[in-house]
Amino acid sequence: MIKPFMQGLHAYKHAHHLVWKEGMWKHLIIPGFLSMLYFPLVIGGLFGGTFLGVQELSAHISEKWLPNEVAEWAAWGLSIIVGLLAIYLAFLLYRSVVMIIYAPFIGLISETAEEKYHGTKGPGFSVGGLIYDIYRGSMVSIVMLIISLMLTVVCWLLWLLPVVGAAIYFVGMFAVQAFFAGAGFMDPVLERRRLGIRSSLAHSNRHKWHALGNGTGFVLMMFIPVIGWFLAPSYGIIAAAISGVDTLYDGKTLKR
Repeated sequence: MIKPFMQGLHAYKHAHHLVWKEGMWKHLIIPGFLSMLYFPLVIGGLFGGTFLGVQELSAHISEKWLPNEVAEWAAWGLSIIVGLLAIYLAFLLYRSVVMIIYAPFIGLISETAEEKYHGTKGPGFSVGGLIYDIYRGSMVSIVMLIISLMLTVVCWLLWLLPVVGAAIYFVGMFAVQAFFAGAGFMDPVLERRRLGIRSSLAHSNRHKWHALGNGTGFVLMMFIPVIGWFLAPSYGIIAAAISGVDTLYDGKTLKR
């Protein structure tokens, strides 16, 4: 349990080496900026939309039931609460949305990292293969999003438990986000071995602690504003390409 978890987490050290010593930083620029723009665009849109919606609602309420001043104060308070919930939802969706945005880049980044670290190569480039990779990666992200949202609801329900509910919730939410991030980042390695979506999910489940370790590094990097948002997804993909190969060969890498 601890060993595979640390293998997944320790791969970020090797990912850092590939990025800055082996010249992979060039592959991070475009997807990094796309990732970094997610929060200001999505949170700004959600917060702005909910604020305007609540303001409209308060105007309607003030006409029917409450004095204008009371309705305005209630609208401000409700806008802040709804806005914070929108920010929370944006953070929960970040991993899945960014994985879909990364779909055109994730295969190239993962394959380049595997080739540089392990010396193994995927199938040759083809337009059809690229389109399929984008489709498959998007479908895997959507399936994982649905499952993670279901588990998120379970974690919310556990919060209702007295005393220990909050602790279980935060640990559970962290584990859900980390596992599905690690499983999603590992998927390109499995796709290059022609594993289907169901087989890929089954493989990630068998190596859940490995995936959890890889995803933990991603989640921790996400707590670093701007820089973390820029680097975390690409670092996660590279780390998963390095350590994900090991899960296919019982911990024995192909080449050092």
